[in-house]
Amino acid sequence: MTTPRGGADRRSTKSKLARELVILGELLAGARERARLKQTVVSERLGLPASYLSKIESGTRRVDAIELVRIAEAIGADPAELVRELQERLREMHSPPL
Repeated sequence: MTTPRGGADRRSTKSKLARELVILGELLAGARERARLKQTVVSERLGLPASYLSKIESGTRRVDAIELVRIAEAIGADPAELVRELQERLREMHSPPL
């Protein structure tokens, strides 16, 4: 059965990117942990509830570019380096096995 907004097979962008969002969350959590910061400290620096960062790190919340830069700065990480790391992990995920 189709719907007026795109059909029965329509999936949200979030569900299409579920694995990618988990990878991004893992990278951010790893960077935060390397900086020896707790989620509560980073969320305070961002002026947001701890649940905000928790959802991002677990891959259940999408992040836009501005949020990514703000989070990286709050943990003292280079946003460009995080993006390079993400790009590498995504390539590995999408490359066929040898």
